[in-house]
Amino acid sequence: MKKKNFSLLEGKLQSLSGLNHALIVSHDNPDPDSLASSWGLAFLLKKNLGINSTITYGGLIGRAENRAMVKVLKIPLVPFTPTLIQEHNAILMVDCQPHTGNSSLPEESIPDMVIDHHPLRETTHYKRWAYVDEKKGATSSIISSFIKEQNLPVSKRLATALFYAIRSETKDLGWEGSKEDYENYLFLLPQVDFKALHQITYPPLPSDYYQCVKKAVEKSLIYKFILVSPLDKVPYPELPAEIADFLILKENVDLALVTGLYEGDLYLSMRSLKKKYHTAQIMHKIIQGYGSGGGHTLRAGGKIPHVSTSKAKEIQQTMIHRSLKEFSLTRVKPTKLS
Repeated sequence: MKKKNFSLLEGKLQSLSGLNHALIVSHDNPDPDSLASSWGLAFLLKKNLGINSTITYGGLIGRAENRAMVKVLKIPLVPFTPTLIQEHNAILMVDCQPHTGNSSLPEESIPDMVIDHHPLRETTHYKRWAYVDEKKGATSSIISSFIKEQNLPVSKRLATALFYAIRSETKDLGWEGSKEDYENYLFLLPQVDFKALHQITYPPLPSDYYQCVKKAVEKSLIYKFILVSPLDKVPYPELPAEIADFLILKENVDLALVTGLYEGDLYLSMRSLKKKYHTAQIMHKIIQGYGSGGGHTLRAGGKIPHVSTSKAKEIQQTMIHRSLKEFSLTRVKPTKLS
C-alpha cells in the first residue's frame, strides 16, 4: 500500500488519542491471522499512543497449530465476557466485522474502529472509522505494513506471529497473496524465531484429529469436481476448515465442502484451488436463510446456529444440494473417496 494511505491510517489511529484502555475483539475461534493482527494492533496502540489494550476472543482455540501459537509465543488473550465492554472505553474489531455472525460482540455494541482484509459489508457500522484492504492476503499484512512504514522495532515473538499469520493465511503466498504480502513476508523474515515457528507449524496432534480425518475420508463423496464431506459432531469448530484444507488437495477436485456440528452450531468450510469458483459468493448463496457466511475467493466459511442433532443431517444435505445446484450437478451419481 502506498505511503499516503498509511499516513491516513496513522491519522485515524491518532483519533484514538486520549483513550486509556482499548478492547480489541477478534472473530470467534480465532485463527493465526486474527491472533497476530490483534496482537500487532495492541503493540501499535501502545507504541504510538500509550494506550493499553485487552485482546479478547469468543469460542475456543481448538486447532493444534493455533493453540501452539498462543502457548509458544505467549500471546496475551482473555475469553470474551460482556463485562469487558464496560471496562474499556473503545472497541476495536480486527480481522472481522460486526453483524457477520462470527463474533461474540453483541449486536448493540458498535465498534469504534474496524481493521480487516475481508470485503467491507453494507451492514458494517462503526463509530469512528474502518480500514479495510481486501487486496491484502491477511489482516496481519496490514499491521505489518504499518509497522514497517514507521520503522518500529518489534520483538521476535510478535514478528514470528505476524510472519506465521501471513504464511498460513496465504498458504505461503500461493493463495491470494499480494505484492505487499510478499514484501511484508521478507520484512519479517530476519526477525523470526525459527525454533518457535517450527513448534507452531508442527505441533503434537490429538487422537481425535486422526479419528475425524478417518471419518471425513470415509464420508467424502465426489460429484465430478466437487467433494463434500458431512461430518457429525466435531471436537472443535475449526475442524471442518482443517479437513477442507486437506481434502481440497485430492487430485481432480476443484471445490471441497466440509460441514460439522459443534455444540449446537453447524460449521461449514469451503475451499477451492481455482479462482473461477468464488467460494465466498457460493457460501453466501447456499447458507442464505439458514445462517451467515463469508470469506475470500479460494476459501470461505459459514455458521448455522441452533441446529439440533436430529436436524443436522437434513440441513447438511440441503447445503450440499444447494452447492451442487450451483453447477447443475444435482443429478450426478457420486463416487466415494475411499
